Amino acid sequence: KRCIEQTLAASKGASPVNQVGSWRGIETSLLKMMVVLRAGLLALALASPSLAFQSPAFTTRPALRQRGALPAQRPATAARSLCMSTPAVLEQTTKDNLMRPVLGAERTQTWEWEGYQVRYASAGLGGSKQPAVLVHGFGSSADTWRNQYDSLAAAGHPVYAIDLLGFGGSEKPVGAEYSIDLWSRQALDFVEQVVGKPAILFGNSIGSLVSCTAAADETRRGCVEGLVLMNCAAGMNNKFILTDTKTSPVGKAIGGVVFGLLDFLLGQEAFAEWFFARTKTEDNVSQVLKNVYVNQDAVDKDLVMSILNPADDANAQKVFVKILTGDPGTTPDVFMDEIKQPMLLVWGDTDPFTPLQSGYGPYFAVDLVENRPETELAVVNAGHCPHDDDPEGVNKAVVGWLGRLPAK
Repeated sequence: KRCIEQTLAASKGASPVNQVGSWRGIETSLLKMMVVLRAGLLALALASPSLAFQSPAFTTRPALRQRGALPAQRPATAARSLCMSTPAVLEQTTKDNLMRPVLGAERTQTWEWEGYQVRYASAGLGGSKQPAVLVHGFGSSADTWRNQYDSLAAAGHPVYAIDLLGFGGSEKPVGAEYSIDLWSRQALDFVEQVVGKPAILFGNSIGSLVSCTAAADETRRGCVEGLVLMNCAAGMNNKFILTDTKTSPVGKAIGGVVFGLLDFLLGQEAFAEWFFARTKTEDNVSQVLKNVYVNQDAVDKDLVMSILNPADDANAQKVFVKILTGDPGTTPDVFMDEIKQPMLLVWGDTDPFTPLQSGYGPYFAVDLVENRPETELAVVNAGHCPHDDDPEGVNKAVVGWLGRLPAK
């Protein structure tokens, strides 16, 4: 308690409250926990919910890719055209983010959804095969798919990618109730209103969980013809471990303490502002990304700025807190039987957040592949964002799988 009050007081520039008594014995432990939480929260904000309490791999940095061992990554390309307009009533930074061209895409546009402006990208719209709709992960945006637009379009697929509400260039309303269900509804509405025909949903991290949830919607599952899930997360945030079936009682107990402290700290406006301002720096973002990428060269300035620019939105910090402390949603194993579409699982083999060896990794990589019809697995030498870490390996696996789907 004293540790928390000192931290809050320091963030306000005031003198710390001098608390004594029975809390003295745990002060050192709380201070250590604060350091861990700061690093952990930054990782969560920039990548996706991890399985920190289930996986010994959480603290293990992916091995660096040896130069020349795998094909070199194609340099990221800037968006080639911009076709959009934005309402004048939006705050200037929000307008700037909405209008910022998506890396690698042919077009960047906006779509009004439930009264809010959503940024999306597209490429290869003249293609005759199934459309592909790409859904990013936590703290990311349509820019993360910069190396997929050309590949999928060249294979004949119209390609779309959206910025989920609260992320990327899309609006960040503080009053929205952020959840996996909200974003799955956004994805389904996008397919119906913008794409205009059933599509293959792609996802990375929580984007994969969003895609799964959309595919399981019994009233609109016809909008989804297939799923490509890349390092799928099990919740909007780590709170899923408190109720899931794969976390040990010890893990749940530790998680309850940590998340209780997290919610308290982030509920203090002064602390939340202080913390957010000190984590959204170029050096911090770059280092966190390098910890979850094998190919260090892929962590370039374009990628880092695609995360930092949206963080300057006036509502970014408040939305970040709402998502990080909100309801994690339903884990995918609970409703997997409701998903009938064919599925490709793509996994980075050195992912420290959703490792193949623990947590939900074995559920996807073993249980589903062995027991679920029309389910395939492709493992590539990458971390948590395999599509950007090893785009050539991922694109080869994805295009090959798409080619094996029955024509419709």
